[in-house]
Amino acid sequence: MIDFTLLQSAGIILLGLIIGFLSGLFGVGGGFLMTPALKIIFNIPYNLAIGSDLAAITFTSMYGMYKHYKLSHINISLGLIILAAMLPGVEIGARILVLLHTSGSIMINGKEVANLDIVLNYCYITVLITAGVIMLLEYYKWKEGAKTSRDLANYKTGYYFFKKHSKTGVHQVNIPGLLFCGLLIGTLNGMLGVGGGFIIVPLLVNFFAIPAVVVIGTSLFIICPASAFGTLTHFLKGNVNFWLVLLILSGSLIGSYIGTSLTDKLRGKKIRKYFVYIIIAGILMVFFNIFRQFGYITF
Repeated sequence: MIDFTLLQSAGIILLGLIIGFLSGLFGVGGGFLMTPALKIIFNIPYNLAIGSDLAAITFTSMYGMYKHYKLSHINISLGLIILAAMLPGVEIGARILVLLHTSGSIMINGKEVANLDIVLNYCYITVLITAGVIMLLEYYKWKEGAKTSRDLANYKTGYYFFKKHSKTGVHQVNIPGLLFCGLLIGTLNGMLGVGGGFIIVPLLVNFFAIPAVVVIGTSLFIICPASAFGTLTHFLKGNVNFWLVLLILSGSLIGSYIGTSLTDKLRGKKIRKYFVYIIIAGILMVFFNIFRQFGYITF
């Protein structure tokens, strides 16, 4: 059981407010920042931070999903296909986390560092850099080329397994590709405590050519049930602290409302540009944690 001081509680609420704002604005769960921040700033063990953060993401994304549904930003068929593979991935990721948590530690520069911390730090850096590079390249590609927007009123999505259909005016999406993405994102969800939006958004926008505004709403539709399932499996493994969940939600629900309200005021490509800045902040945070754990930073 972790006892939080008044200052710690206020800090976690403020952190929840910031992460909730990002969740609503960018269509991401925010776990890629929340989990490292809980570890770095408040010294909460990774396994508890991951399980508790997933519980908070469930409620935050639920509200954001409802707001985007009212704005007609959700493609339900697309979301259900991804979820079909994402839920098994969540369980795989949670089991990997348990194995890492029980795998012991090693000595680095005279300091004992848990194997769990080492592996998760590098995992966070890898996925953040990947998502940031993809989004940055796409933004500059748009900046150099045409900036015409897609007519969302007439936009339609079709699906195929091995061969595209010949329907005119319908954007075709490969189902095996979506299932592979769902399995990958689900594993990250269960293992890292991330909603997956920071990967879902660039993947669907850049590799499946789906409009950014539609992707943001759909990503929250995917994140909500996947995180709920992740919360359940982590609770059964002892990785959820409900007081911590309550503190995070105290700020994140308000932040999510504010962020979602601003989404329609940003064009799809502008959302990508600002998204890169958030990813850079996450990368710097994780690098700071690595240097501190390895004894290169002493405060």
